Amino acid sequence: MLRTLCVLGVAVLVGGTSLVATISVPAEFREIVSDAGLIVRGRITDVRGVVVPGAGVDSIATVAIETVLKGSAADFVSVRVPGGDVGRYRHVMVGAPTLRAGERAVFFLWRGGDNTWRPVGLSMGIYRVKSDPQTGQPVVNPPLVVGRTTSVGRVVRGDTRRKLLPIQEFESLVRLVIAGRTGQAVPRGGRQ
Repeated sequence: MLRTLCVLGVAVLVGGTSLVATISVPAEFREIVSDAGLIVRGRITDVRGVVVPGAGVDSIATVAIETVLKGSAADFVSVRVPGGDVGRYRHVMVGAPTLRAGERAVFFLWRGGDNTWRPVGLSMGIYRVKSDPQTGQPVVNPPLVVGRTTSVGRVVRGDTRRKLLPIQEFESLVRLVIAGRTGQAVPRGGRQ
């Protein structure tokens, strides 16, 4: 009897809660560039959390623009991502980037329905700029562009053949993709 009541109690608790799942479909780099209305390199100067009624918390980061690669922007742009902190509460969304003041990155942005700039593909639309441990020069982890930044075949996490890319080379790659000189984009799912 007690066992039946426990099972029934667990079933009621589980049945009364809603489950949410996030599926992230990787986008090809050319799609990310194509989908972006604004591509900029900049430094995050401020991040603040805002409550979104019925949806949790979003973070709005102010980015000081260093370089504009696509589109047009003033000296600063606001970037909005799901998740963040408000008071003692933290809202986390799987796949959404966490932005911090002082970080530098290249942002691939699209304008949302609320007229705010958002990263294309959440984390896929932000390439963090860091210092090369050997040279101190600004570098990014390269996007996966078969034949350019990776060999043909399976992509393996931690592959030593995948080298950090100097920021100038990364920005040149972005400009080549914008100009359409890297071949045809492969549709999502990898089929032509």
